[in-house]
Amino acid sequence: MSDQDPLPPLVWNSQRVQIQGFTTGLYQIEWLLVMLVTLYVVVMGLPEEGGWGLLLATIAYFGFSLMASRLRFFDDRQRWLLAIHTWIMIGFITWFLYSTEGVTGPLASLYLLAVVTSALTLGVLATLLEVAAIAACYLLLFQLGGTTLMTPANLALVSTNLVVFLVVGYLTAALVKAIQVSNRMLLAMASQDPLTGLFNRRAFTDLAHTIHAMAERSQRPYSVIVIDMDGLKAINDSQGHEAGDRAILDLAQRLKGCARSSDLVARHGGDEFVMLLPDTDADGARQLMKRLLASVASSELQFSIGVASYPEHGVRLEHLLVHADRAMYESKASGGHRVSLQDPVQREYG
Repeated sequence: MSDQDPLPPLVWNSQRVQIQGFTTGLYQIEWLLVMLVTLYVVVMGLPEEGGWGLLLATIAYFGFSLMASRLRFFDDRQRWLLAIHTWIMIGFITWFLYSTEGVTGPLASLYLLAVVTSALTLGVLATLLEVAAIAACYLLLFQLGGTTLMTPANLALVSTNLVVFLVVGYLTAALVKAIQVSNRMLLAMASQDPLTGLFNRRAFTDLAHTIHAMAERSQRPYSVIVIDMDGLKAINDSQGHEAGDRAILDLAQRLKGCARSSDLVARHGGDEFVMLLPDTDADGARQLMKRLLASVASSELQFSIGVASYPEHGVRLEHLLVHADRAMYESKASGGHRVSLQDPVQREYG
């Protein structure tokens, strides 16, 4: 894994997840539209002109929606497919209105289904474009129906409906955006250590298991490193907790500075940090930590380090963490401010 390889994402892509999660709701909206059209046909009967065309269009629209629900083809690379659904929905509604009572009938508000669908997943701009398309459909339906738009009643009807579509679409899109921002903030609070900005224990565990699974499949090594500060209690007692926090921040910055973009760095709790280095064996991890120790030789910052490597020291992530932790305590027992590894023979734990 190169220095530019990204971590497995612990970032909630709200738009992608929303699109994936909304597909069930989308199909339900489409099927609701089909049910409303079917109910209208049952109650009012097929129109004398274009009735069979309306029936075939309804069957085709339902078949399209049913096929899409079985294929489950929505993901972050196919967002445009959702836009296609909303445009087809607008076309179907326009055909239905043309075949029945036009925009002066009671079901002209069906366009609102397409507006809400777009606002929930595609954003403000796409929704505004669709409202503009709906306005064009209104004009087309008036022209095809042989009536004029330039009457007080028709102007009031069209302008009122379009204003409602714009307001509902904008407010829905704004609400969705606010929810996305709130969810991103909650994710950051749940996955980041508030003092250092590093991943916290929960986030490290989630990502580390993903990297471990990748290493198992590819049979590539990785190393786990446990770092614990030496003398933090003495700093807190003699200089205060603010000085202790500054020392923790100093170490966190140094760990981030020596890590690649593919490496995990997390605060495991208190003055203990943990790193995971993909595609790095025990010797590579030890050399990296020796360079880190040498870089702070002239400062008061001191810490003890333990290293364990997959599969040399174990084949389970939990075992590697235990061995790295034991190696860290060996460093402390030997005087601190050094890096240690356990004998690979001791790798079977538990």
